[in-house]
Amino acid sequence: MKTQKDNGLNITNKRIRRSKDEIEKDLSQAITKIITTQGFGKLTINNVSEVAKVTKRVIYENYQSFENLLKIYFIKNDFWTSFILAKIADRYTNYKDFFVEVIKEFFKAFDENPVFQCIIRWEVADPNDFVRSRARNREISCADELQKNRKFFQQIGIDIEALYALLISGIYHLVLRKDISTFCNIDMATQEGKKRVIAIVEKLSELMFASSDKIDEKKRIIVRLLDRGMKIEEIAEILEVEKTFVYTVIELKKE
Repeated sequence: MKTQKDNGLNITNKRIRRSKDEIEKDLSQAITKIITTQGFGKLTINNVSEVAKVTKRVIYENYQSFENLLKIYFIKNDFWTSFILAKIADRYTNYKDFFVEVIKEFFKAFDENPVFQCIIRWEVADPNDFVRSRARNREISCADELQKNRKFFQQIGIDIEALYALLISGIYHLVLRKDISTFCNIDMATQEGKKRVIAIVEKLSELMFASSDKIDEKKRIIVRLLDRGMKIEEIAEILEVEKTFVYTVIELKKE
């Protein structure tokens, strides 16, 4: 600690102590700055320490390792797990609305967050053990919600996991290359282009659930015919459905 005189006053020069939350905020901002301006290749403890003005000793004291600090950072910035599902899952009981809102919210979050975009670029460009671990954790965190979706959409003959995979990976591609050129005449750098993508998702949902209404009607007919003692083979032939579909209705009826 140094003391100097200025116009007869003693001034003490010392570092301002930061709280643990302030240190975490400074480290997070430093990581974001390095990722978005220099890329993941420059994401080292030395660079983070320098940009955040936090010593490596403090980093180790608070996080045990640099990898633990990164894990905490990426969990908070992985919007598929920490934002999308948490925001949507308890809001909608209607699967049609749920499907549309998941895609819309994911699209918005990914498009507006350069860190999340950098995370996906890193996964593709440098699939090391750390990013593989983060990708697996993302899959695990989605498992329960996907299971709920799977059970419902199987009833209308839709592989919802495959559909999510196509739509979300498409969003990845469209957003990450939006500053390069248009794609199929859609300019993702404009609001018009983004509205076109959302509009087709909503239209796709309408088409999917229109078939759902027809299937629900067939289920009700099957239940009535079963109650009258009609054989499974006869029901399948009359309604032009697979026998497995009739068996599915029987299992749902038991529940």
